[in-house]
Amino acid sequence: MGRWILAALLLASPVFAVTKGCPGGTFATQSATGASTDFLQVSGKSLALVVQTTMTAGTGATVIVETSCNSGASWAKVANSDMALTSTTTSLAISMLYPMCRYRTNVTVCTGCTVQAVYACS
Repeated sequence: MGRWILAALLLASPVFAVTKGCPGGTFATQSATGASTDFLQVSGKSLALVVQTTMTAGTGATVIVETSCNSGASWAKVANSDMALTSTTTSLAISMLYPMCRYRTNVTVCTGCTVQAVYACS
């Protein structure tokens, strides 16, 4: 009996460690160009990060995801993170494997837009 309990704990442990690495949530809603006022801190326990942006108003917006590994002293664009939102494509997402450091969204183009971004980790 004791062996089965130990085996169950060993199998369950990695699942709990991964899900604690990064919760899901939302970035601050943006209605003008510029970087989000908040950021996501990701530890090394997450296997993947997904960021989805949705334009709830306006005719167009371009959103990029940026990262900082020096406590926010400087930010760099995540490769291939451009999300061009239009009146017909109002929601797009990107994914990253083995995320580390800090992440935020940055609206680089906004035509009367309101953009909401959500994130989740696994």
